[in-house]
Amino acid sequence: MLKNRLICLVCILAATPGSNAANVRLQVDGLKGELQRNVRVRLSTIGADEITADARFQARVDSAIREGLRALGYYEPKIDFTFRPAVKGGRPVLVAAVSPGPPVKIAAATIILRGDARRDASYQRLVQRSRPAVGTVLNHGDYTAFIDGMTGLAVRNGYFDAEFLKRQLAVSPARREAFWNVDFDSGQRYRFGEIRFHGSQIRTDYLQNIPSIHPGDEYSATALAELNRQLSATNWFNSVVVSPDLVAGKKSKVLPLDAVVTPRSRNIIETGAGFASDIGPRVRTTWNRPWLNSMGHSFQTGLSLSAPEQALDFSYKIPVQRSPLEQYYLLQSGFKREDLNDTKSDSTTLNVARFWDFSTGWQRSVNLRWSLDHFTQANVTDTTMLIYPGFTINRTRQRGGAMPTWGDSQRYSLDVSDTAWGSDIDFFILQAQNVWVRTLEEKHRFVARYNLGWIETNNFERVPPSLRFFAGGDRSIRGYRFRSISPRDADGKLIGASQTATGSLEYQYNVTGRWWGAAFIDSGQAVNDIRHTNLKTGAGIGVRWQSPVGPIKLDIATPVGDPDNHSVQFYIGLGTEL
Repeated sequence: MLKNRLICLVCILAATPGSNAANVRLQVDGLKGELQRNVRVRLSTIGADEITADARFQARVDSAIREGLRALGYYEPKIDFTFRPAVKGGRPVLVAAVSPGPPVKIAAATIILRGDARRDASYQRLVQRSRPAVGTVLNHGDYTAFIDGMTGLAVRNGYFDAEFLKRQLAVSPARREAFWNVDFDSGQRYRFGEIRFHGSQIRTDYLQNIPSIHPGDEYSATALAELNRQLSATNWFNSVVVSPDLVAGKKSKVLPLDAVVTPRSRNIIETGAGFASDIGPRVRTTWNRPWLNSMGHSFQTGLSLSAPEQALDFSYKIPVQRSPLEQYYLLQSGFKREDLNDTKSDSTTLNVARFWDFSTGWQRSVNLRWSLDHFTQANVTDTTMLIYPGFTINRTRQRGGAMPTWGDSQRYSLDVSDTAWGSDIDFFILQAQNVWVRTLEEKHRFVARYNLGWIETNNFERVPPSLRFFAGGDRSIRGYRFRSISPRDADGKLIGASQTATGSLEYQYNVTGRWWGAAFIDSGQAVNDIRHTNLKTGAGIGVRWQSPVGPIKLDIATPVGDPDNHSVQFYIGLGTEL
């Protein structure tokens, strides 16, 4: 008898919806849009192996659905459960049919600002943007976001004594009405006090002229972050931490700032390398001393070596005390030897430049350059001494680290030489270079570039090769040898050009992780009359690897539509496009 009863009990359990729980699927009908999304979020905590059709699980689902709807103002939903047995080998389904019912609506929204926040445009915008209109459906998330926004703004704008005198969201489900009632007292807004520097090797009178913050300015977390950026941008420090002294400023509402810095290493040596099939391997080593003395002077010297070019350069930077980050002098000298194609030259240069950096990102400079060039270009050998002032304006912007996802680089320059002040020849040179980087949907990266140049002179043969225009090679027209495009003399030798225009369009695709594939086309010319010319075009493909210090690239390119040139050129390099 007992055995028969046990068999009957097993059969009953097997027939109930709650058995074989792991095979049951949950389905919610009747919702759409934001209501559907919010309920799904509430139900997402339920694992597939937890779903059953018993009353306890239905109560759990019912509670989650009501919570999801209540957050969006629906307090009176109707929820019915239906169990559908498995059909044709499918899974059984527990269906929750939901009717949201009528919503609760805003009947009134009272927001009171007290203290200095009444005159703060940031708070006025927040209240104007967040205050719900009477008659709109209640959304608990909007209320929570408003309260969090008020609190966050207090921290960012220096209302460190702020408090809510009243913070209430009242809901009457029976009347289907909701009421915002917020009374916020910001108190007095704190202000910046003196900046105290700790651990710096640079004189305080220089450091005090760096910040855009001044004692008495209203506190702003954005301004504090900008001060951190400015001190880091000097390159004098390895680390920078700026923090307000809240204890010292509690009574006076004036916050002294403590800037704790650690000096950067006095010697930094960097080495880079590259390869191109037209010039072979190239190496560059730089020795940088970010600071030499308490006035923030610095210098850098570099050595570049390749088979056709060897160069040694030196620069010494002197910050201007009244604005050491944005204004400085630069003393430069260098020697370069070149033996490439039809060019042989030894060039020595000296340069004195004055720089102004602006908060907009633009940098302006004026310079006076002296150069002595002994050269042979094609069949002409000469020595030219030049003294020529110049003006340059440039800007580089970027986002996304060493391999920017967005950015642009612009540079415009004018150089003038005249025999009136001792130069061997008269000329003026105009140049413009632009690069743009844009990324779409993370995986598609575009790089566009153009270079323009113009030389106006009465004696082009005496213009040094270093100032003439040649095209071809990496960052010019890939597929052609480095500096192999220019007008030629009667013997077919390159003589350089007085005008140039080149452009490039490159598409990169993120194949996986740090690896990108690239396809590109470059076109342009270096000529003496830009109005009558046949463009040279090169195209190719490449690979980019996103290293911590910038993209490492390998390109393969060939001329397009050039019956006299079918060569294939290879390029290996490191560094950003900007």
